[in-house]
Amino acid sequence: MEFQASIERKAWEFGGKTQAVPAQRLTDFVNQKTSSSLPDSSYQPGITSADINEVLPGFISARLRGGFSAFGQKMKGYLSSEAVVHATESRSSSPVRIPRDSETLEHPQVKGLYPCGEGGGYAGGIVSAALDGAKVAQAVHRAVQA
Repeated sequence: MEFQASIERKAWEFGGKTQAVPAQRLTDFVNQKTSSSLPDSSYQPGITSADINEVLPGFISARLRGGFSAFGQKMKGYLSSEAVVHATESRSSSPVRIPRDSETLEHPQVKGLYPCGEGGGYAGGIVSAALDGAKVAQAVHRAVQA
């Protein structure tokens, strides 16, 4: 967790010590060049131009650059100056898992509590959280119908 915290701290510093995040055009990231400008981003607190290679440890940024380059060779248009790399989302799911029955999906001791998604520790991202939520919604429907 100290490793994760050190990367988050560095991202916060490169983001101007605000909720803005360091960002870089994908082609600039791969070429290890700070972006002179950035396209609009849907990230509401904002983005600020920074060399993500300086935010991430070298062994991580090197592998990402290699992966982006390799994928760019396989998928035309992927490696683009319009794509933006944001640093850093390092928490993808809860470190705690709330218990639930494997069949009913209800908490084993708290009737009517259906832990689900990232907050419950049952998903690691948007799509898996949505799928888990749908699964729990079906379980709740079955319980109400019974």
